[in-house]
Amino acid sequence: MRTKLKLYLITSLLVFSLIAPVFSFAQENKNTSKNVSICNRMVEIESKIENKLSDNQVKLELKRQERLNKMENLRIQRESRLKENRLEWDKNRQAHYEKLRAKAKNDAQKQAVEKFIQAIESAVSTRRAKIDSAILNFKEAVDKAKADRETAINKAIEDYKNSIKAAFDKAKTDCANGVDPKVIRENLHSSLKAAREKFRQDIQNIEKMRETINVEIEKKREAINSAVKEFQATVEQAQKELKAALQEQ
Repeated sequence: MRTKLKLYLITSLLVFSLIAPVFSFAQENKNTSKNVSICNRMVEIESKIENKLSDNQVKLELKRQERLNKMENLRIQRESRLKENRLEWDKNRQAHYEKLRAKAKNDAQKQAVEKFIQAIESAVSTRRAKIDSAILNFKEAVDKAKADRETAINKAIEDYKNSIKAAFDKAKTDCANGVDPKVIRENLHSSLKAAREKFRQDIQNIEKMRETINVEIEKKREAINSAVKEFQATVEQAQKELKAALQEQ
């Protein structure tokens, strides 16, 4: 899960990089001569911010896809290891059964051994079914959480871009209506700052969705631990019964 959190962090940093173009304008605005009318530079400023936003969004989408690919590859590797381990466990278990069968000296002992084998195989099937269910439920919950997060991020970005566009549209209208350039500059700066802060807050709220993953991790862990404990109890009981049967006969 550390890998997942690391990938989430990388994507979050890239999302916040969308703030940079607007922040750059704010710094540039402070350093620009007051004698240069904001109206004469409006198209240039808007175009520069739009281009930087577009470039950063492309990087974000690439990183998103990279993150999803890594998470899917990790999932495939885990499923493959589980399958391989189960095959090995099945092989070892069958070898153990054969040793038990070889030790049975009469029909009663043979029946006791077969009863033990059936109990163990039933317990293995039950354990695997519960573990598989826990894994599937976790997978579905994580997939939904990821989809919800991506949808929320997309909306936050779209709202942010719309706010920037609205700020420039208002500034252009003010320019056309002869509003004092100083007032236009200040209003544009304030509007862009507000858009930037809202976007930052939106992303911070979205990142809280990570807690959903932590809850699902705990639910999966509890379900698996429960299945394992139940399996162990069944095995212990079957072993006691087998031992008693073999000693009596």
